[in-house]
Amino acid sequence: MIPLHLEQIETKMARSQATTSSINLPALAITIYASILLLPFNAHAAATIPENHVALFIFGDSLYDVGMNSHFKHGTLSTYWPYGETFFNKPTGRYCNGRLVPDFVAEFANLPLLPPYLQPGLSNYTNGVNFASAGACVLVDTRPGTINLKMQIDYFEEMVQKLRNQVGDAEANKLLGNAVYLFSIAGNDYVSLFTANLNKPPLSSSYKGQYISMVLGNLTSHITTIYETGGRKFAFQNVGPLGCMPSTKTYYTGNIGNCVKEPQMLAKTHNAKFLGIAQKLQTQLPGFKYSVYDYYSAAANRVVYNTRYGFKESKTACCGSGGYNGAFTCGSPTVKFQVCNDPSDYLWFDAAHPTENANQQYAQLFWDTAAPYTLKNLFNL
Repeated sequence: MIPLHLEQIETKMARSQATTSSINLPALAITIYASILLLPFNAHAAATIPENHVALFIFGDSLYDVGMNSHFKHGTLSTYWPYGETFFNKPTGRYCNGRLVPDFVAEFANLPLLPPYLQPGLSNYTNGVNFASAGACVLVDTRPGTINLKMQIDYFEEMVQKLRNQVGDAEANKLLGNAVYLFSIAGNDYVSLFTANLNKPPLSSSYKGQYISMVLGNLTSHITTIYETGGRKFAFQNVGPLGCMPSTKTYYTGNIGNCVKEPQMLAKTHNAKFLGIAQKLQTQLPGFKYSVYDYYSAAANRVVYNTRYGFKESKTACCGSGGYNGAFTCGSPTVKFQVCNDPSDYLWFDAAHPTENANQQYAQLFWDTAAPYTLKNLFNL
């Protein structure tokens, strides 16, 4: 039922007076007024969103997961010490000693730290929310049991409906159109590909090409879904130097040098092809604007030239076990692991994730140097 306005009440009363003199008008007015009081009231129905307000919606994997996975399944390592100790003084579900890139981006944009979508009791989405989840892939069948990108998009569409109920269609459309949609995804698709084929004959170039095309095709489809929902401003962190992660170097026991060649080539090929797709989307979709941050180059440069960027160690992780501390044991309640004294000296906190110090540098680069729009530009559009 829709609440009646005063003018509508007066019109009803006038019509009633004209058609019959047997109705008790004061009683009628009291009855209508009482019925209005009994109508459901939405406390947010009259809410308006400031004209220049820009929300942030985040999608991705463990590089951007701020606790989504810990609400999805219990016992994730990121809920144990020493994760979170540097900034939060406790584990928060982040695979880091402190903040992640999206945390810093929110700070730069004058937004609060955005919670994971599955956080209990969450009901206000006007600043945005984080859907990213550790282990997520673009391809649905790659890692069953994780919140893959399709599930994240499903959660996003569910959130959009809640947002419309919260602020109304007009305000929701305005917010969705002004928002920035931030992505870091697909690395796990390629990690799963090369780890599944470690002791097998080399993959053919044609197979790798088909696999990359499949990842990119699915990713493009999900981007289009958000566009059709009203999204116009997209920011992408490209796939990082997978062959430089401490975990990867433990898989390839004969590895010589800073990074493993095969995973590096998969990431580079994906990134080059994605740039072409983003450019095509901008020409095909009216109003589509995008930013791509070259995380691959930023991280690879810090591996090789670590001291230039203030890191004493860039090959071995701060926390973990085995060669390069590349085993995923950091935080394990059952397996012994090592922890460095000062994570800020390290590029990698654990087997595959940067330290807070590194994340802050990456976020600043994303904000200031991404192209064709910097992330700062997207927020100011």
